Amino acid sequence: MNQIIIILAKIARAILHSLGRGTAFPGKLALKLNKNILNFFEMPKTTIFVTGTTGKTSVVGTIYEVYKHSGYKVVSNIKGSNLIDGVTTAIIEASNINGKTKVDALVIEVDERYVKEVFKYITPKYFIINNLSRDQLARNGHFELVFNEINRSINEKTHLILNADDPLVIKFSLNKKNKITYYGLKENKYSTKKNKIDTLDLTYCPKCHKKLIFDYFNYGNLGYYHCPNHDYDRPICDFEATLLKDKFEVEDVTIKLNNDALYNVYNMLACYSVCRVDKVKQEDIVNSLNQLSLKVKRLNEFKINDNKGVILLSKNETPLSYNQSLEYIKDKKGSKTVAIGFTRISGRYDLKDLSWIYDINFELLNDKSIERIILIGPFAYDLGVRLKQANIDPKKFMYCLDYKNSLDFCLKNVKGDLYCVLYFDLNYLYLDQLKERGLL
Repeated sequence: MNQIIIILAKIARAILHSLGRGTAFPGKLALKLNKNILNFFEMPKTTIFVTGTTGKTSVVGTIYEVYKHSGYKVVSNIKGSNLIDGVTTAIIEASNINGKTKVDALVIEVDERYVKEVFKYITPKYFIINNLSRDQLARNGHFELVFNEINRSINEKTHLILNADDPLVIKFSLNKKNKITYYGLKENKYSTKKNKIDTLDLTYCPKCHKKLIFDYFNYGNLGYYHCPNHDYDRPICDFEATLLKDKFEVEDVTIKLNNDALYNVYNMLACYSVCRVDKVKQEDIVNSLNQLSLKVKRLNEFKINDNKGVILLSKNETPLSYNQSLEYIKDKKGSKTVAIGFTRISGRYDLKDLSWIYDINFELLNDKSIERIILIGPFAYDLGVRLKQANIDPKKFMYCLDYKNSLDFCLKNVKGDLYCVLYFDLNYLYLDQLKERGLL
């Protein structure tokens, strides 16, 4: 029976692939016919699962590229869903009709809320947790609830690859017998002694409950921290990066960056770390990362006469994502125009709750280098109220409710370089329009 289900799923996948569609439907079909179908499969020697609030897709896509360019047969779910349907689709692709693996490595992005569902059936060899923070209140509730669900799902046979700079992620190491590898980023030109946001997602030591002391912050909750009683200090890193201009050094090698946003450094470092632990040749890892063909999903650049434009994909309901974009803009030199907008509050739910915009550090835009702020779409005035609360001069504001033509509005009114902080809806609209104009 399971062989027939796999055949049907593979046929569905072949048809959809011929239509140019990456989809989770084959996995959904298989699970509908047998909800325990994942128990039937034999996993390959290397299974790498990745979760976190942000960066999952970039990390998985980069690991996939490294293994592929290093001569491994590899399958991932980068073109499908990161929910259980998409994970099942990728596993079906990696296996024959008898459930036997036909690849060397399986690299899977898994939504943080679905870790518990997937790990019922699969114990990955490696599990990367890149970061964890407040996200999508209607779906996730409090981030500690998400932490607890993931934590309960981790099998002690899994080798954890943890971001040492995120104190909430390091909680996964408490009371664990797992092998653990830590990676992190040294203090750098973007580091600050004072946090740029008012709220941290982990403030107190989970052991003695003393307030954590941060020596520096890289962004958000990430940095170098310790407990006054040294019950919960940033662990010594197995792989620690030094940021240079347009590259970083780790161990004895240098890796180029396709953009200098700090989240990109962490994503690349996570990939380097797991590949090194899995005994991929260091030379192959470095060559693959330095010749990376993966398109940077969150950041796209284009030209506006003598100035540049940047599209920054920023996830609604995810303050960490938005703050990364705003910090990136703040750190850039020169005159700037910032465009912000979205046409729907949530990509998953029909919500009217905008409270999450008050968790975003829009105060970063209160800067002399930012000459104009263009607020786009049906929630433009709501954003205006939030920016006024951040003590930003309303004379800088321009409103464009007609989001379909907002790119033209931005190009017409830009001063200096243009930075567009956009949710998925406007992000894809702008990319399509820029390609039509030959600007991208």
